[in-house]
Amino acid sequence: MTNPLAELNAYIRRAREAAAEPLQPGEVHDPEELASVRRFKRAWGSQLASAKFDEALARGPANAGPLNSHALVLRSLGMMREISPEYLRRFLLYVETLQWLESAEIAPPKRKARKR
Repeated sequence: MTNPLAELNAYIRRAREAAAEPLQPGEVHDPEELASVRRFKRAWGSQLASAKFDEALARGPANAGPLNSHALVLRSLGMMREISPEYLRRFLLYVETLQWLESAEIAPPKRKARKR
């Protein structure tokens, strides 16, 4: 049986450590994770989002009209990148999650044939 006071002290210590560096929305506090690893993950995520945006921009239409949906999306993402790169990172993560869920819906698990 564990000591309730020891559990409370451990909880307070973890809360203090978590408060030392605020978490971003969607991040989960892992007491075993180093703060430098958490910062590296954030920096890597921002760099990856920027690279994906640059790739999408390069594949964009060259002579698109003012109401071309692809050009409008790229322009909106560019403005989002200028205003808030962190929001762009989270937005792209959300879109990737939706794409993954959609692909999971399209390919339902295959059933094994019954032997008669």
